[in-house]
Amino acid sequence: VPTIRRRDYKPDTPAPLDEVRVLDLSRLVAGNALTHVLADYGAEVIKVERPGIGDDLRNWRVEGKSIHWKVYARNKKSITLNPGDNKGRELLLRLVEDAQVLVENFLPGKLEKWNLGPDALLERNPRLVIVRISGWGQTG
Repeated sequence: VPTIRRRDYKPDTPAPLDEVRVLDLSRLVAGNALTHVLADYGAEVIKVERPGIGDDLRNWRVEGKSIHWKVYARNKKSITLNPGDNKGRELLLRLVEDAQVLVENFLPGKLEKWNLGPDALLERNPRLVIVRISGWGQTG
């Protein structure tokens, strides 16, 4: 059996996604799975959760423990805000200004209802990559 040699590890070596900021507005598994991989590769992931409720994964329990949340939330920062009200919307738009990626999986049209559709987001940050996850597309 061939031996795998360990590369010389330097603690100051940047991670592949160092200096990438991701806003994670997703809930449940699909978006959280994507953003936890990005976080594992060094991206700064800011998980945006609902005030007083958080992400639904927090309540998926296995033998009384939030195993899913512990897996999918690792290496992420977390804040709460309500994008549906003016204060929350403005806070989110301020975060968008310094982000490279935004991930969401709301029902189609939800961001637009909050005046946070792609036009509003790209007005604040023209280079923002917007990832919209939906099991049925944005129109179906």
